[in-house]
Amino acid sequence: MDIRSKVMSALRWSAAARFLGQAVSWGITIMVIRLLSPGDYGLMAMAMVVVSLLILLNTVGLDAVLVQDREIDEQMTRQIFGVVIVVNVLFFLLLLLSAETVAAFYGEPALAPIVQVLSFQFLLLIFETLPQSKLERDIEFAQRSVVDFATLVMGSLVTLVMALTGFGVWALIWGMLATNATRMIGLNLIARNLVWPSFSLRGMRKHFAFGGFVTTDRGLWYLFSESDKFIGGKLLGNHLLGYYAVASQLASLPIHKISGLLNSVAFPAFSHAHAHTDAETVQNYLLKATRILSIAAFPVFFGISCTAEPLIACLLGEKWLPAAPLLQLLGVVMPFRLMSNIFPPLLWGVGSPAVSASNFLIAALLMPVAFYAGTHWGVIGLAYAWLCMYPVVFFITAFRTCRRVGVGLPGYLLQMLRPVAAGITMYAAVYFMQGMVFGTVGDWVYLLQLVVVGVLAYGVAMLLIDRKGVLETLQLIRT
Repeated sequence: MDIRSKVMSALRWSAAARFLGQAVSWGITIMVIRLLSPGDYGLMAMAMVVVSLLILLNTVGLDAVLVQDREIDEQMTRQIFGVVIVVNVLFFLLLLLSAETVAAFYGEPALAPIVQVLSFQFLLLIFETLPQSKLERDIEFAQRSVVDFATLVMGSLVTLVMALTGFGVWALIWGMLATNATRMIGLNLIARNLVWPSFSLRGMRKHFAFGGFVTTDRGLWYLFSESDKFIGGKLLGNHLLGYYAVASQLASLPIHKISGLLNSVAFPAFSHAHAHTDAETVQNYLLKATRILSIAAFPVFFGISCTAEPLIACLLGEKWLPAAPLLQLLGVVMPFRLMSNIFPPLLWGVGSPAVSASNFLIAALLMPVAFYAGTHWGVIGLAYAWLCMYPVVFFITAFRTCRRVGVGLPGYLLQMLRPVAAGITMYAAVYFMQGMVFGTVGDWVYLLQLVVVGVLAYGVAMLLIDRKGVLETLQLIRT
């Protein structure tokens, strides 16, 4: 099977499993949000500021080495496994012992036991690295898709049952642990790749250098993308942060799920294309991926934005309505965040992790400043910080990435132009029709009418201005 066929097969399997899993997961997530309070989500967001960063760094970038370097032998695999064990055990102990300090920083004593329990997931993550890297290197996703589905369902069900029985924020915590445990067991069942660890570092200098760039890349990405919650939690408190965290979660749900698919499929695909084909193939992959993602992303996120208030009222209930203006602002900027998620696997795949890391350094310098300034206007200021500053970050990083692979920035942006125009048309149509459809803001019929208006407006606009792109996307889905 050639690389294109393997990539398309991987995308179909991954997309199918994620669609089915997310249909269940999103439904349960909505039910859980209705059951829990803004304070619960605020506490979880505070705890995850530290935990999520360490999760990103827990392989020190050596998982990317396992995917990219096809000449790694069993001895080197054993050495990498040894490093992963040491790092994860250290992170486990670090969180366990520093939980009181984290709680004191936020002024929330309830955070200490939360952080301590969450630290145990690092003992599970040890056993994910090797089988997951093997599947990604070989672009084998059929069986993994089953694991992804089981993981989503199991984690969501545990969270829901505990929320229904009154466990509050602990429903989110134990749901996360159940998710990690299910994924760890499933990956080892379908791609058993465990070896006896070696704690020797001999001959690993080259791999640590590459992994260091990847680790820096991930750390800087986290600094710019999650510093809003770090700053907001410290300056605004857990209640207001809860509204922001839920709005951010709803706005970025498609990003988080699609990004996992992109990173797991795009990195080995770009790496393989770079190693076995010419530069033009890599350029075509980038432009085509951007074109197709744009056609899907802009209507989804613009649709979330222009229906934010009825969406919140119908899905979450009136107690969450303060999150609606936040969701409206965040929805506008999210398509660009999704587009930028293809940059890291592209740059890693062509052997330029330093460019990716410096892209995130730019974002990590600009975004926290914007977040801090935004808090002067309360929680709404965090959303305005994304809307005002992230487009600047996107254009800078897009220019630097396109230049590395020989694509002109105008040619790259052109791939998004028609979907953006159709998305703006859809937004205007929905906004205009809000005062003309039947029902009230909290009525499902009212929301459904707006959705139909949006779908029709976007579909007609795309058929008029980019019929070729629509047909290309439909053909991709069918093949």
